Amino acid sequence: KGRMGSLYWFETMDNGWGCRLKQRIEKGMGIALLLGFIVINCIFFSEISGEDIQHFVSRQGVWGPLVYMGLFAVLPAAFFPVAVLALGGGLAFGLLWGSVYTFIGALVNCALMFLLSRYMGRERISAYVQKRLPPKWQARLANAGGPQGFLLLILLRLIPAVPYNLINYAFGLTDISFGAYMLASGLGIIPGTFVFINIGDKAQQTASPAFWIALGLLGALCILTALLGRRLFPETGKMDKQKGMDASHGTKNK
Repeated sequence: KGRMGSLYWFETMDNGWGCRLKQRIEKGMGIALLLGFIVINCIFFSEISGEDIQHFVSRQGVWGPLVYMGLFAVLPAAFFPVAVLALGGGLAFGLLWGSVYTFIGALVNCALMFLLSRYMGRERISAYVQKRLPPKWQARLANAGGPQGFLLLILLRLIPAVPYNLINYAFGLTDISFGAYMLASGLGIIPGTFVFINIGDKAQQTASPAFWIALGLLGALCILTALLGRRLFPETGKMDKQKGMDASHGTKNK
């Protein structure tokens, strides 16, 4: 009878207090990881350039590609700019292999940041996303579990001006499945990967036409994604126009 009572007590603790303790531990670990990433970035990586990345991975010899993919898998979670990593990859490995290694590292990072956001530190990440993401896109993310969310993710991946880190964390807060998220991410990062690696590959030839063509491709990507966004999500433009009209009316009334 005493053993049965003890067993019942442990089961009750596991179902109630134990679950709450587990949730608190997971939340605490998530917040600690996020803060750790931010501190590491500020202390060690805040002033690193693409050339620094190139020199570092080049010194690793045959392990260079693996080290570079590891950096790309982890550093963006600490809010390190992916453009700097990509430029370094282009400088170190050239267009072809730089694109391959960057694509692999970026996919691993997409998965890591998505899972961190979904299962650990959710409240802190949600607050960060709300501060950084415009309300119109927050409204879209609220319904990102269906086909439109899949298209939205591809589009956001294509737009160079939208922070890569923010997308990863933001979609971890949505209802999109992990498989759909990874597929859309893989499709969406291909053009941007090619464009930024190409700039890195040509960065030491600034006087050549190839470098200016690389910059032109970046500009073309920005324009095409803006047009594509208006085509796929026309109501976004209407919302911006309505907001401008409201602001204009408010100024006149004053």
